[in-house]
Amino acid sequence: MKVEVFTHKNCIECNILLEYLENKGLLGKVQIIDTELYPFIAFERGVISTPSIFVDGKLIYAGNVDLEEFERILKGDSVVRQIDKNTLVEKLMLGIVDSFAATAWLYVNRDFDSFLAQKDFIYAVTGLVFLEKDTAEEYYNYLRNVMLKEGDKYMEEWKPKFLKNISSNFIRELYWLYEKKISKDIVSQRYPIEVFAHWLMIRGGSVGRVGLRIHPLSDNQTMSRVLEVYKFMLENYDELWEKVEREQKEIKARNREQIRYNVL
Repeated sequence: MKVEVFTHKNCIECNILLEYLENKGLLGKVQIIDTELYPFIAFERGVISTPSIFVDGKLIYAGNVDLEEFERILKGDSVVRQIDKNTLVEKLMLGIVDSFAATAWLYVNRDFDSFLAQKDFIYAVTGLVFLEKDTAEEYYNYLRNVMLKEGDKYMEEWKPKFLKNISSNFIRELYWLYEKKISKDIVSQRYPIEVFAHWLMIRGGSVGRVGLRIHPLSDNQTMSRVLEVYKFMLENYDELWEKVEREQKEIKARNREQIRYNVL
């Protein structure tokens, strides 16, 4: 059994996962691939969320990992899940807001048809990967039909999480760039709405021009969504900065360079 774990040093869930594996004596059973050090391998495999875990080439977890279940898999136990169709939408939306790339791309583009074509990711975040092939395909088609018909409704219901995810990630990148808190006035001056809109479009899962959709600033419908999240970010700036700073300090304390470089 070949198990590959795609991680990133600034991903707190990744650090928790690696600590868990180390404490359980299971670290030697996985191959760790740092997406910062080996981005093109991650691109090739379709990784849009960390941690992402592949078993014999199949993506089984993307973002959210059931640690005890994964431990059983590594020990050779079979894993069977019972999935209720009625929970599929919630599982999908949780998987989306757990991935910044997915969140940003869908928030800007509102295109569930294209997004749901990434079946490996959909199967992993919903747990369909653990079902029999025919059942998984039936459930996937059901989910796809629901989201194509009612995707806008669910985007509206989950909007608070989208706004918080995007805003937190923007502020997190400011933290990495400046290494100290800058004022909201400086943010507004250096990152006006046009710059923020461009950042959001290119951060949404694009690699080069693959996946990139640039919307003109004259597109009122798109810009109204961008303005909404921009205002949310500024209104909640202090609170979000404090959260990001605590998170990053915790990651720095947890980060294990010897694990990070135990790679290819």
